[in-house]
Amino acid sequence: SFVTPARRRQRRKRQAEEARRMRFLFVLSVVALVASFSFSESVRGDTLERFTRRNRFLVEEDDGIGEQEEEPLLASAQMLTPYRGAGPFDISREYKEWSFGNHTSRGVIYKPVSRNDNGVVTRMDDGSKFPAIVFGHGLCAKPEFYEHMNVLLSSWGYVVLATEEFSDCDVSNFAPGGEQVNTTAYTEELERNVLYLASGAVGGVNASAIALAGHSMGGGASINAAVSLEDRIPGLVKAVVAVAPWNGVEPNPSTRIPDLGSDVPVFLICSTQDSLVPCSGPITTEVVIGSFRMPFASLIPAIHGRHHGVDWNGGVLAMYENATSSGGDSPAVILAVVKDANHLTIVDTDGRAGGTKLAEEAFSRYLEFPKVDLERGAVLPTIEYSVAFLEWVMRGDAVARDLLWGEGIQSDARFRQPVLRSSGED
Repeated sequence: SFVTPARRRQRRKRQAEEARRMRFLFVLSVVALVASFSFSESVRGDTLERFTRRNRFLVEEDDGIGEQEEEPLLASAQMLTPYRGAGPFDISREYKEWSFGNHTSRGVIYKPVSRNDNGVVTRMDDGSKFPAIVFGHGLCAKPEFYEHMNVLLSSWGYVVLATEEFSDCDVSNFAPGGEQVNTTAYTEELERNVLYLASGAVGGVNASAIALAGHSMGGGASINAAVSLEDRIPGLVKAVVAVAPWNGVEPNPSTRIPDLGSDVPVFLICSTQDSLVPCSGPITTEVVIGSFRMPFASLIPAIHGRHHGVDWNGGVLAMYENATSSGGDSPAVILAVVKDANHLTIVDTDGRAGGTKLAEEAFSRYLEFPKVDLERGAVLPTIEYSVAFLEWVMRGDAVARDLLWGEGIQSDARFRQPVLRSSGED
């Protein structure tokens, strides 16, 4: 029978994809054999001893950090903060290409265009200026995975720039010998994004009020970018929101955050059920392709280097501890541990937003994350507390400050208690 050229191309494409998949499985199998001994030894040896000595697993219930409080905590249905849900602004969304610093980038820019007060709509004039946020995506994650979060952030009166640079990768990027994402170059991309907004090239931006935010790789890179920019242009970056920040970014954010100084508050958010970027303790995510299954941690030495260990060098907790141990020049830092979220759903409100589903579909092809089912009516706290943090820092909102530094966040049952806080003056 006659085969059209289009069908031949489709057949060759399927064959190439299958061959690439089989090569990847073969490489994983070889690496699994080579790495299994060193992995088991590292878990049994110094790494586990260090874990035991520190006794600071934020994911365990008996470490003394999350002891039961005398006062009852408020469930999410009762804990109604003023920052839940959409803010008062209607927004626009524009996919854009821009050039800055001899580099061309692409991404999405969200902008407030009108204020809606109980149905009374006021259009923003050309002179309106808003604080801005540069948002960093995770490793191999596309900006649309974070659409829900960025739309909500923008609706509170923020211009949000979400680059798509370094988001075009797949399963081969997790294989030894595959092309690895250059996290240092990604940090530099976020720095350029901040400088681009500060240059006045994007209308409606208050160049004196720019924050960095991000998830996973983007969270860790946001910390590093803030440190670099604070060193070069003090006062340019006003705040950092790092959600499940990856301490595998180079250099490790936990080693950089002490250099941030006292003028850039940081909000660290992680989850007890994050198996890929845990608050602390070993990585438990598994690589799963068909019937093939192996611990992701056993691939770390070959993919990312042995210096990371099986816990990303102490994880998010190491960032908090190092930031708060640098004496009187420490930034104000909050570490909030979400109870009912995995590595993907932590940037959602109910785990069902379109972006989260896209992320699950993309990563479930080769990584397995814990399934977390929220109770009916439950709302994840990540976005609303990120808004509160930004409103406190960027606009001096006293209600937001009281929520974060008073009893509000400490009585919210959606977080592992007590939430760790350091004012930078301790």
